[in-house]
Amino acid sequence: MKITILVLALFATLVSTNVVKPHSDEFIKIINEKQSTWVAGRNFPEDTPIEQLRRLNGARKGHRNSKVKIHDVVAADIPESFDARDEWPECPSINKVRNQGQCGSCWAFGAVEAMTDRLCIATNGAVEFEFAPEDLVSCCYDCGDGCDGGWPSEAWSYWVQNGIVSGGDYNSNEGCQPYPSEAYNNGQTPRCESQCTNSQYNVAYNQDKHYGVKSYGISRNVQQIQAEIMTNGPVEASYDVYDDFFDYQSGVYQHTYGEYAGGHAVKVVGWGTENGTPYWLIANSWGADWGQLGGFFKILRGENHCSIEDDINFGDPEV
Repeated sequence: MKITILVLALFATLVSTNVVKPHSDEFIKIINEKQSTWVAGRNFPEDTPIEQLRRLNGARKGHRNSKVKIHDVVAADIPESFDARDEWPECPSINKVRNQGQCGSCWAFGAVEAMTDRLCIATNGAVEFEFAPEDLVSCCYDCGDGCDGGWPSEAWSYWVQNGIVSGGDYNSNEGCQPYPSEAYNNGQTPRCESQCTNSQYNVAYNQDKHYGVKSYGISRNVQQIQAEIMTNGPVEASYDVYDDFFDYQSGVYQHTYGEYAGGHAVKVVGWGTENGTPYWLIANSWGADWGQLGGFFKILRGENHCSIEDDINFGDPEV
């Protein structure tokens, strides 16, 4: 019995010593040796706890929008590449990358970013209203648990039913409810406020609210998703994240190495092909310094890679 225990203990020790620490030099080297469509590098300090990074992935699965939009698609009308930033230059918000900080609020950021763009597009650039993630994170109780994650589809439903006020990034002092310190720095869900937290903003909370008319999901069909984006603007997508994604720098991401790290929500702004590999063009919400594309990234298109085409949410703004 003692010999068996000793052998098992030795085996466990050998296994543990062979585990490559995520985001270490060796981990990044393995990624770059295993594939060629994207480049990995360090975006976070090597000593950043993996639990801290995984907490950024706050998109939950299981809730789907019952309203499914269907486009009458003509395949020949879908261009080989499309970039909403170029299609609607009058809407600078499309090119903006926001930062959720330490809060697992990606589900809210992906939503308000797309809402902001869609309202601008629907008004031909006349309305540049930046929706506040704080209003969703703190007040949408049906959405989930604020900084501890939520369902993107519920964020869009909340927009239609309750409206959302304006609010810029942390330390921006912009809009009714700028992103607060407790969420950005401490990862804590802010208290729901039915008033503007920015004392310098001169519009009342209830008057500042902007609404959606309808919210939708869409089928797991590439052309349907493309038709929606090129017609009405960016959409929110949820997908599975693995440890290697945190180290993305450039190229077309494909999961290569590492364990499952949670669900993430982002804003899809277009598509294209790079060196023969089709991709979706996406804005992340980890700041413009993440990666080498100014906070944007590309991920394999057409194979529902990491479930990227499985849960798409969007809506029509009230204009």
